[in-house]
Amino acid sequence: MAGFKTHTAVGAATGWGLSVFTYMIGWTSNLYMSIIIFFATIIGSFLPDMDSNSGLPVQIIFGIYSYFAATLSLYFLYENGANIYLMVFTPIASFTFVKYVFEPFFKKYTAHRGIFHSFPAFIIAFLATLFVANYLKLNILDKFAIALSIGLGYFSHLLLDEIYSVNFLLGKSKKRKKESIKDFIKRRFGFKRSFGTALDLGFNQKDKYPAIIAYIILVVLLYICFPLLKGIYKAL
Repeated sequence: MAGFKTHTAVGAATGWGLSVFTYMIGWTSNLYMSIIIFFATIIGSFLPDMDSNSGLPVQIIFGIYSYFAATLSLYFLYENGANIYLMVFTPIASFTFVKYVFEPFFKKYTAHRGIFHSFPAFIIAFLATLFVANYLKLNILDKFAIALSIGLGYFSHLLLDEIYSVNFLLGKSKKRKKESIKDFIKRRFGFKRSFGTALDLGFNQKDKYPAIIAYIILVVLLYICFPLLKGIYKAL
């Protein structure tokens, strides 16, 4: 699989291309939104590694989640005219919960290169971002652009992992004493054992429950976001 620096570089390149494209064709309302799209794409390129138990990516991801939860709670409280005590306490509580409660729980019950490295996870990332963006005071194309940036960043990570799963120097992988026909074909034609595990449909795991849960979440998000998707289609 590709390393952290490679994922960051490709995420940045994808974000730059998307921010320029959306600005030139008028999907984004201003230059500030293009900057948001650029950084959102980079964040999206980190997300598949959120199930890693250690390393810089997971620290960055949950650091972003923590500050995002705090900022989002403050935003909604301010918009609804909450009192100053709630506006101070709730963001701190949100940050603490995500960083010191949710993060350890998440690490304990997830496995690296599990369901988060799959095609349905990429769609969920896009729809979940669109769902959250719908509550912000932005025009519909700005919402779509932000969701698209997270989705494309996520997809760039999965695609890069698949590219790095191809052994372009045939013959480098050693023959194993016991291997299945599938593994033999992969080795013979230059594919590493990890090939097909980043863009599969989520069922390439011993435990099928994460995939079942992911598809349930996907269906729910599709149902919730369907009116918004129709609105985006008309706006385009």
